[in-house]
Amino acid sequence: MTAPRDDATNDATNGAPNDGTPDVTPDVAPDAPRDPEGSVDTERRALNAWLWRLPVLLAAGAGAWGVFQAANVHFFKRRPDPTPTFVDGPPQLVAPLARFGAVWDEVTFVYQGVPAIAVRLPGPVAGSREVDGRHYAAYSRVCTHLGCVVALNRDAEAIAFAFNYRADGPQFVCRCHLSVFDPTRAGRAVAGPAIQPLPRVRLDVRDAGEGRELVATGLEPAPES
Repeated sequence: MTAPRDDATNDATNGAPNDGTPDVTPDVAPDAPRDPEGSVDTERRALNAWLWRLPVLLAAGAGAWGVFQAANVHFFKRRPDPTPTFVDGPPQLVAPLARFGAVWDEVTFVYQGVPAIAVRLPGPVAGSREVDGRHYAAYSRVCTHLGCVVALNRDAEAIAFAFNYRADGPQFVCRCHLSVFDPTRAGRAVAGPAIQPLPRVRLDVRDAGEGRELVATGLEPAPES
């Protein structure tokens, strides 16, 4: 038969008092290095905290860019140069002056590979040509937004309905993205996403066998975006 354990004797032998508290020895020494897995968890939580912010930052940036573009399109359309500079080109017949019997008569042509349009205007504009009190101007038909071809629209109500722009007279319109350019303001963009004006074509007059005719002799460089 085994004798009962004498706790007092054993504690005295071990030099520790028996106060009824369990003897607990720490598993890790106080100066032991930290668990690397715990450090990884902390870094992962920090990364996750930044990741959820990323969509918010992207959305805020996109919103700011949208506001800037909207302001640029609606309030900062570029004015045509009042004294345009033309790059000289070979003289090319546009049409006899007789083709422009009334204001807003037009002739389309291609000059140095650029689709263009000549029109008789009710008054002078920067870059136009006056002949016997009549005013003529020619413009590139290439929209300065994304390069579609514009056309002259004489119907003010149709322009107001389709392009959301109330015009005082005929306008050059782009059906691709609904930009509008005013020929009486030297081709300035007045509505839609286009910002830059239409480049102008320089016109001259020469004598012909049965009268005089308009000729194209230069092209205004396309504006930089």
